[in-house]
Amino acid sequence: MMTEAEFADRIDCNWPYHDVSLGRELIKIAVGISPNAAFIALGELCNLPASVAVEPATLLALVDLWLSEFDHPVAPMAAEGAIAMIERKWLPVPEVLTRMDSVSGYPGLLAALSILYFSCDDIDGRADARLNEIRAAWEKLP
Repeated sequence: MMTEAEFADRIDCNWPYHDVSLGRELIKIAVGISPNAAFIALGELCNLPASVAVEPATLLALVDLWLSEFDHPVAPMAAEGAIAMIERKWLPVPEVLTRMDSVSGYPGLLAALSILYFSCDDIDGRADARLNEIRAAWEKLP
């Protein structure tokens, strides 16, 4: 079985955006690895490499596919963050902070936390501070 790190390396800047069948297979692989791997896959859908041109509608369809394959309490809020990024619309910082606090109850979901972090225009550094607080708290866990 592939590890999270191996999966992340495989898809990093290399997602098959125009091949729905392969995209579905990668999502299933991610879900089978771990919840964080599933969020790594979602993160790849909303953080395209500069060299890739994909219509937002294609990305939104992939997010829907991801949601249909992955059942987790954090999935809907992370998907909303991903959609905001795809549509180039910022979520309100207070809303993102609340969502980040929800994710904090699921130690190790760094990819979900990261999606939320990047879904807002955090000019005051509040999301940055919250991200660091949550990561530090997770690192202290046994």
